[in-house]
Amino acid sequence: MKLEEEIKDLKLLTLKMGKIVIENLRNAIDIYYEYDDAKANLINDDVVDKWERLIEETCLNIMLRERPYAGDLRYVSGILTLVSDLERLGDHAEDIRDFSSKLKGTNKHKIKELDDAVEKSLEMVKDAISAFENNDIKLANDVIQRDNIIDALYENCLSILIKSLDENVFSPKCSIYTTLIVKYIERIADHAVNIAEWVIYIDSGFYKDKQIF
Repeated sequence: MKLEEEIKDLKLLTLKMGKIVIENLRNAIDIYYEYDDAKANLINDDVVDKWERLIEETCLNIMLRERPYAGDLRYVSGILTLVSDLERLGDHAEDIRDFSSKLKGTNKHKIKELDDAVEKSLEMVKDAISAFENNDIKLANDVIQRDNIIDALYENCLSILIKSLDENVFSPKCSIYTTLIVKYIERIADHAVNIAEWVIYIDSGFYKDKQIF
C-alpha cells in the first residue's frame, strides 16, 4: 500500500473514532437531562480506547515502515497526539454518565447557562473534527476563540449553583454532582480546542503559535 493510501486510511480511522466520541458525548448529555439505562449502556469507553490504540499503532507503523517526511510526517505525528484528546473526550462521556446516574430521582432545576455551555461545547467538538476532516484552518481558529465563551459560562454556572445551594433552591446532592458535570463540560471544550490546535499544527507546523516542525 502506498503512503498516500495509508494516510488516507489513517484519516478515515480518526474520523470514525471522532464519530463514536461525539455519539457518546451526546448520549451522556441526554442522560444528564433525562436518565435512561438503555442509553447509558450505549456509552462504552473501552471501544474508544480500542480505536485509540488502533490509530496509535497505525501511526507508528507508518512512521517505522514508510519513514515519512515533511507534510506527511507532520500529518501522522499530529494525529498521534490528536487522538489522545479524542480518548479523553470518551472518558468524559463516561464521567458525565456516572455522575448523572447519581442524580436519578432528584429535582434538577433548569440552568440556562449550563444548557448554553452544553450546546456550545458539543458544537466545538463537532467543528474541531470537521476542521480536521476538511483542513479548515479558519474553523479551527474559530473553535479556539470560542473557549472564552465556555469559560465565562462555567464561572456563571458555579456562581448560580453556589447561590442556589445557599438559598436552599438546590439540594446539596444536586449541587455537588451538577458542579462536577459542569466541570466536565468545560473540559470538553478544552479538548476541542486542543484538537483544533493540532489541526493547525498539521497544516503549518505551528502549535500554540510556536513552530515545532
